[in-house]
Amino acid sequence: MKKTLFFCCFGLIPSYIFALAGFGIQVGSDLSKLGAYTHSEGEGIATVTVNSYEMESNPIGGGAYAFVDLFGIALEAEGDFSFGEYNFDFGNEFTTLEPIPFGWARASYAITLKKNIVDISIPFLAKAALNAGGGYGAHVSTPRANVGMVRALFGDDLASVELSEDELKDNLVDYFEDNMIETSGLHLQAGLRFKVLMLDSHLNARYNIAEDVYEDKSGFLQLMFKMGFAF
Repeated sequence: MKKTLFFCCFGLIPSYIFALAGFGIQVGSDLSKLGAYTHSEGEGIATVTVNSYEMESNPIGGGAYAFVDLFGIALEAEGDFSFGEYNFDFGNEFTTLEPIPFGWARASYAITLKKNIVDISIPFLAKAALNAGGGYGAHVSTPRANVGMVRALFGDDLASVELSEDELKDNLVDYFEDNMIETSGLHLQAGLRFKVLMLDSHLNARYNIAEDVYEDKSGFLQLMFKMGFAF
């Protein structure tokens, strides 16, 4: 009798309270980018100047995510990366390096708690909902070109920049290992969840409160498109 009563009550519980889990991949863009920057050290003939030029376009990247949805509130975990390119040059009394392309990269993970605010109807989409939320994220990014990096690559005296490609790579890896920028902070997010064919899709805008991921900025904005499976 107890078993029968249990299953009867179980059957009356609305289906929406059951956990809905999913996973997928994402692509996106940071809506911030490195601006122009000049850095000098030393005095007189010992002065070294590095000019870093503004990125021509915003960094782009991708990643993966997974979530569990219960009672209309979703807990989502994700990891993503972003990559951009800029030019820099440097010069001193003895040597001048013409502008060369150089890369910038960011890697992040985030935990987000979000809730559907309102269901909406969009033509050609099975169903859609607006959601909002917030969470916590941690970020690691590469430092931009500066005098310290140039000295680490070519030597303290900068009298010659004639190094082999392998030597430059080794010096750069060593410099990055010692000078990666690590930061963390909260984020706020708003998004649209919808279905494309049988795929669960999300379009999110997120503002990350994290200092110096982009130099001298207290945060950065991301735009992300996610697509995967939900069950």
